[in-house]
Amino acid sequence: MTKKFKLKAALLSIGLVTTLVSPVQGAEFDTKKPRAPKLNSTSIAQNKAIDSQLKVLSQQGAIDNDLKGISGQVNVIVHYDEPSVGLERGLKQTKSKKWSKLSDEKVKEKIAKQQQKANSKMQNKGIKYKKNHSYQTVINAEAMTVDAKDIEKIAQIEDVALVEKDDVIQIDPSEMQASKQQDVAKDTMGDELNLKLIPSITHLKVDKVWELGNKGKGVKVGVIDTGIDYNHPDLKDVYKGGRNYVGGGDYNTKRNADDPYETKPEERPGHLPEVNESGSEYYTTHGTHVAGTIAAQGKNEFGMYGIAPNVDLYAYRVLGAYGRGSTSWIVGGIEDAVKDDMDVINLSLGNSSPEENQANSMAVNNAMLLGVTANVATGNSGPERSTIGGPATSPLGIGVGNTTLPEERIDVDLKLGEETKNYKLMAYEFGNNPETTLKDQYELVNIPGLGKKEDFAQVNVKDKVALVERGEIAFVEKIKNAKDAGAKAVIVYNSETGSNSPGPADIFVGASFDYIPTVDMDRTQGLALKAKLEKEKVMIDFTKFNVTTTPGDDVNDSSSRGPSLPNFDIKPDVSAPGTNILSTIPSFAVGDNYSKAYAQYTGTSMATPHISGVSALLKELHPEWTPFDIKSALSNTAKHLDKSKFDVFSQGAGLVQPLEAATATSLFKVAHETEVNGVKQTHTRGTIAFGNQVPTSKAQVITKTIDVQKLSSDDNYAIEVETTRPSKSGATVTTDVQSIQSGKVTVNLNIPAGTPVQGDEIQGYIHFKGNRSYALPFAANLSEVKKKGFEKFALTNYHMSPNGDGNNDASSVHMKVYNKQNLTLLKYYDLLNEKSGPAGDGYVGSIDLFPGLDGEKEVVLDGKLYNIEGSNRVEGKLADGVYAVDAITTSDNGNATADDYPLFVKTKPAEIKSLALNNGKLSFKLDDLYINAKETLASYDINYNVSEFLKASYELSNNKTGEVVISDGGEGTIDINDKGEYHLTLNVEDVAGNKASFKYTVNTNTNEVSEGHKDIKDNTGTPVDEAKTLTDSEVNQFVNGKQKVLTVEGDKAVTFTKSQLAKLSQMKKNKSIVLNTSLHAVSLNSANMNELSKYGDVTIQIKKVDSTYQNAVQVLVKAGDSEVKSLVRPYALYIKGNRGLNVYNADANQRVASKYDKKLGQYGIQVTQFNTFGLK
Repeated sequence: MTKKFKLKAALLSIGLVTTLVSPVQGAEFDTKKPRAPKLNSTSIAQNKAIDSQLKVLSQQGAIDNDLKGISGQVNVIVHYDEPSVGLERGLKQTKSKKWSKLSDEKVKEKIAKQQQKANSKMQNKGIKYKKNHSYQTVINAEAMTVDAKDIEKIAQIEDVALVEKDDVIQIDPSEMQASKQQDVAKDTMGDELNLKLIPSITHLKVDKVWELGNKGKGVKVGVIDTGIDYNHPDLKDVYKGGRNYVGGGDYNTKRNADDPYETKPEERPGHLPEVNESGSEYYTTHGTHVAGTIAAQGKNEFGMYGIAPNVDLYAYRVLGAYGRGSTSWIVGGIEDAVKDDMDVINLSLGNSSPEENQANSMAVNNAMLLGVTANVATGNSGPERSTIGGPATSPLGIGVGNTTLPEERIDVDLKLGEETKNYKLMAYEFGNNPETTLKDQYELVNIPGLGKKEDFAQVNVKDKVALVERGEIAFVEKIKNAKDAGAKAVIVYNSETGSNSPGPADIFVGASFDYIPTVDMDRTQGLALKAKLEKEKVMIDFTKFNVTTTPGDDVNDSSSRGPSLPNFDIKPDVSAPGTNILSTIPSFAVGDNYSKAYAQYTGTSMATPHISGVSALLKELHPEWTPFDIKSALSNTAKHLDKSKFDVFSQGAGLVQPLEAATATSLFKVAHETEVNGVKQTHTRGTIAFGNQVPTSKAQVITKTIDVQKLSSDDNYAIEVETTRPSKSGATVTTDVQSIQSGKVTVNLNIPAGTPVQGDEIQGYIHFKGNRSYALPFAANLSEVKKKGFEKFALTNYHMSPNGDGNNDASSVHMKVYNKQNLTLLKYYDLLNEKSGPAGDGYVGSIDLFPGLDGEKEVVLDGKLYNIEGSNRVEGKLADGVYAVDAITTSDNGNATADDYPLFVKTKPAEIKSLALNNGKLSFKLDDLYINAKETLASYDINYNVSEFLKASYELSNNKTGEVVISDGGEGTIDINDKGEYHLTLNVEDVAGNKASFKYTVNTNTNEVSEGHKDIKDNTGTPVDEAKTLTDSEVNQFVNGKQKVLTVEGDKAVTFTKSQLAKLSQMKKNKSIVLNTSLHAVSLNSANMNELSKYGDVTIQIKKVDSTYQNAVQVLVKAGDSEVKSLVRPYALYIKGNRGLNVYNADANQRVASKYDKKLGQYGIQVTQFNTFGLK
């Protein structure tokens, strides 16, 4: 199964649909575009197939949400409103009208004219486009590359119904890696490798179907996937041809259109990595593995046969390097498979989009209508409900779930000195029984580090057993490194943060040619062995191997579940083995050795080809059967797995039973109808979905009809209703007859009058029992369909600075949900780089994951995040940038997303990028996030003035201060004008709480600017720090004259003699002596002078000092060598500064009462101490 993007660990269970929410606050950005979080859902409302398609075709120019807020060249699929060949045939057949090749041609002609007409309209509107693909059969659409700015113009064209993003999807790498097991083991071991057939054949009794003389001869099966190795000995004799849709610049050589070979290692250009950000290797093997399950010839020593080895096999390569491909390529593969008259197609792929009305789902619907049985993997996002993804969202296609086989597990008694303990093996070499390869006593060697190649290079492990700690790299890589280094076996002990720690990891990797026997050990024992090895040599014995067999027939935890929402439809349709499935892989994956070109993979991708193979067997045996007959036969005859563990939404109709389906004596088909333009559209299936039926004040009876179609027997079937999940409100399911041979059976859902009960539903089976027994699952939702997801979701602050300074260190997101949720995840999405993050999908990390969210919750955003790497949770920090906070949540009644943005994360203040002085004007330019992000954020309709978020002010030593307006480009200007040399302090503060002060010395005479406050002369040439002495004449003239203030200018010391102080003490009370600088002033009255006269000659100095306080000033008074600390009567001190601050005695860190003069822009205080004072 492929996915557009894969959530790790617990997130695999989460799906979502977009939900509109009410913000708590946020008018700051209330014009921003709505965006669709790319945390894509794996469940969606499913309507009836033809009806939903016609609704799409009848709309006028809808635009896919994923196309909003993007720019540049973009790949799209443009859908037109004329029905495709497949849809038109479905419409006609429901009216019982005949269809012919001529009918096909007429529809194609009509579609060709419409597409040509639309292309002309695009050209007339000046829209430039590159046409990549054109479709007529399964959809009426064209794949194009266009400029994002033209998308709305395209949507406005009369013939256009929908403009859909041509998404890139990727094979789920977990299908080809180790996964946590649920009672799962290796298929074969030791002597059992000589069995004629592998377990998936014998367990399903496929060989019994072969005994009917039926191996799929003449049936054409198309594998729509990564391509196949058509030279593989197990495939080359059945391979009949194929097509290639993959193109672009990711390859050294260009492929022919008829060459569907897998992507090879030698095709990789030097600029691309061997393994991409999602953990996928450049070369591909997936399609070959799928093809082998369908059609392998058994030309191997493992008994590996395909389900239908005599089919004609075709390959459609729609996924290329790293297992990636475009939706348009997939649709092209489906389109051509129908044209090539395939009987069966296999799609072990898909995306995470919930939309049924997307191109690939509609293509699957129409392929079924055109007579092609389409089997689709449901996905690997279980075990939560409603995690099924597209194109398995197609209600007509056959969705396939993943079950386990009866398998062998091996444990070993390990003798460590005098002690013997039992441990499980997590891996061993394919084809070699560990008991035969580990017969001696072996030396144990501790591997430094975590088992990387370079770690093994530091020690000698040849013919020894390696002891390795779990962590950082995958188990399979540790095992392979140990084997390459010559080790006989490896012991992996759990890490501190590994799953199940301090116990064993409880992981079963399986068997591979790259593996050696690997012991799964607990952390406690592993650390003890490591410590012992530091002191002495340790020998170990593998004394006894024990083999047990699991029962199998469980639904794999990872298999995606139904129901599809909101129609409560039963998915998957049927299940098949998909866990540890042995099949073919290309030879280049194993050193060009076809004898080893086999591997075990796990996923719904592996289950689906089992159903495709069975479909081919049924088609050969019953060539008259339609795809819907095959679908019903598979469901009617399926084996019900443990109903106490797996409901109908986990297993669908159950585990496929090929022999029973092939020899069915009757078919039991349920018609699903919808009405389009007054015409009922019908398709049939083998499941009964009543949908949502809410109790009311009146009793209700909802009916469905089963058509019992006799094939070869006169059996009289007894009808029994089995209810596996009873209704809480008393609803029941009954039938109108208790027995039947053939004909119609009415199934009644009886709902008593009453009110809905939360969580109420009914599930079960209708059994038809005769000489052969058959069954159909049923389900209905009887509770109110609640609102889904978030009622509110909003950031409380769009700006934060998580740098630990106590200022805006965190923001938070406020959430309110409509009802209790199962699991909720918050993640950071990078708005400035959609390819950032570990997976290259824009998501840089998770914020939190928590169960049971109910009501309201506020989650603190402090810049911490984490990512899941392998099995480890790796903590990290959010880098400075602009992010969206995206949420996905899952509940029993559906899944939802929400988001809010932009969140500016900014831990650093602005920096000066450039600065210049010219003609008294100082021009500067800032470098800052608010400036740099503005253009990119405009694509989200986030528009702001930089000056709203960045504030600047300045102080000059000539007592001049002011505010500076910062332009959107980050520029600012200060008008100094006055000639001379000055100290300049430029202060910049942002709304996130970051501050910076830049100090310069500027000379307007020479236009020179230098960093820092350097020694300068005042503009009259007198040194600033030179003490000034007043003459007696000046003092007498001031005291006796009319002048009220004697001002001494400058940041300098002023000396008063004792006699001058005595004279000044006689001045009138309305007079004062003022010592004045650009930022500070001290005013002394007659009472102050009288007190100072007692000390003799006195020197007074006011001087700006560096401090954590703004505009800090020191008032220093000396009498000889002694310092005067205070007066009895207060004096006045004035400090320049912006409004909204407080004056502090900096020496005592105490606030001082002050009064602000708005006109002069200064604070005034009355104090008695001669200390340092400043603003804060």
